[in-house]
Amino acid sequence: MPLILRENIENGEIGLWKVSEEIDELLLLAKLSVPDVITYSGISAPHRKKEWLATRALLNELKSEPNPIKYHNDGRPYIEDCLTNISISHSTGYIAIILHNTSIPGIDIELTSRKVGRVASRFLSPEELATCNDKAELSNHWMLVHWCAKEAIFKIVPLSNIEFSTDIRLLMNDSLEDSDSFKGTFNDKSGSITITLYHKLVSEVLIVWGWVDKARFSL
Repeated sequence: MPLILRENIENGEIGLWKVSEEIDELLLLAKLSVPDVITYSGISAPHRKKEWLATRALLNELKSEPNPIKYHNDGRPYIEDCLTNISISHSTGYIAIILHNTSIPGIDIELTSRKVGRVASRFLSPEELATCNDKAELSNHWMLVHWCAKEAIFKIVPLSNIEFSTDIRLLMNDSLEDSDSFKGTFNDKSGSITITLYHKLVSEVLIVWGWVDKARFSL
């Protein structure tokens, strides 16, 4: 079964799909609209075709009424003719979606095998980097949690020119149990927004997600 995680959250739901199907099967599961068929015909790379189709197949699993996925000018996805908010993440062979009925959601996934130490200074503050390095053999995992958390916040905040290492900061306990949540803050000239984040390990995939009330932003 390609749907390897489906979990209810407050006023929403998250899903994780392992892309194991061939393109012909994904085409059936995606239930493309006529405009989607036109968009799909312009995708040439086979792996991109699978990723694109699997995203729509996963949305169809989570929603009883299929609606096309569209994109705002800044790249943020939305569901056409639907008040439910959506965020999407891809990693090699996996697709994740978070749906939220009342707030702006963000989700990010990474394979736990990905090594990020060489680029960590680009997205971690000096203090965050020191904390991760203190974890010895868990250092890369902590860095991945930070990376996914900051990506999730980046998808929540409808602003551009965000500097990950300074504008987004995380407050984490020494434990990384799945049941734990932690706080992230987004800081800009208008003030600071605190965001509660959640994380889970599913097989080889790390998932981090959160959401913020729409009223916090002027959209």
